[in-house]
Parts: sequence; structure tokens; C-alpha cells
Amino acid sequence: MDEDIIELMKKRWTARKFKTKEVDEDDLEIILEAGRWSPSGGNKQPWELIVIKDEKTKLDIAELYAEGMGMSNPPERYTSPPVLIAVCVDKRVMDSYPDMMPAEFVVYASIGSMVQNMSLAAASLGITLSWGTQPEGIKEEVKELLEVPDYMELPDILQLGYPDQERYSSSRRELAEFVHYDKIDVSRLREI
Repeated sequence: MDEDIIELMKKRWTARKFKTKEVDEDDLEIILEAGRWSPSGGNKQPWELIVIKDEKTKLDIAELYAEGMGMSNPPERYTSPPVLIAVCVDKRVMDSYPDMMPAEFVVYASIGSMVQNMSLAAASLGITLSWGTQPEGIKEEVKELLEVPDYMELPDILQLGYPDQERYSSSRRELAEFVHYDKIDVSRLREI
């Protein structure tokens, strides 16, 4: 096995502050290409991506986010990165799955896979791609701002750029804490 992929996964992290340094167009294309080749349920590829570089649009998104979160100032996580990527889901894809399938789960698992692929590609280039799930109360306003049609959802706005903060420490549970064999061992489940 190529150990580099595990090291790359460990290298990936979420930043909230970004340098103003532009993301090279070739690097952006590599990251988008990684998303393109993500697995998706039934190969439906339910995503549409909006690459946002316009400063006014980024500020408008940040102001809506601040409003939805009850914040007094627009968060830097939406104004400082050189690129935002709005992840849209075409809900019409859900209608194409057989009735016995959990279509919403399949679609959002596909979206998660796509964002993870893009995140790993970004990390390999020394760039950080961070998730930014939108508060429920502002989703329609953000959709309107970005002219997203009604039959689509906008669950995430990704932040892409070079981090302008120290990486914080992040731990993971040991395998023995969450891996079970043949059936779940309830006595080993953590207290929440």
C-alpha cells in the first residue's frame, strides 16, 4: 500500500483564516478535477459547483452568514479566502433512484465524497479547503444571491486558500475504540 495517502489524510485540516495569496488557476483546476472523479451513488454526480472569487459576492455571503449566526461582523472565513466554492445539489437526481433506496442519504454521501477528494487534492498542493455548512435560515437568501434554481439545494460553501493561522492539534480515536467485528459490542461504545 502507498503510505503517502494516509500521510496526506493526516496533513489535511480545516482553517478559518486565510492569506490573500491567490490560488493558481492550474491548482484550482486540479482540485476541481479531483471532485469530478469522486464516486457517487449510481454515478449520478449530483453536484454543481460555483467558484466565487468576486470580493463583493464573498462579502455578501459573509454578511448573510453573520446574520444567520447572530454575529455582529462578517466572518473572515468567507471574506479572506481567495476562492469560495458553493456546493449545490440537484434534488432532481433524488427522483432517479429506485423507491427502496434512501436517495437523500446516497446523494449527500456522494457530496461528502466529492468534498473529501477535493480536500485531499488541495492538501497535496499545500492549500486548505475548509467546509462551511450554511445556517438553515439563510440558505434561500444565499441561493438567491448566487441565482441557484429552486430545484437545487446549497448545503455547503467551501473556503479555499493558504492558511493564515497555525494548525491546531487534532486527535483521533484509536481503532480499538470504534472498530467492531461481526457485530457491535455495546459495552465498548463511548459515553456521549
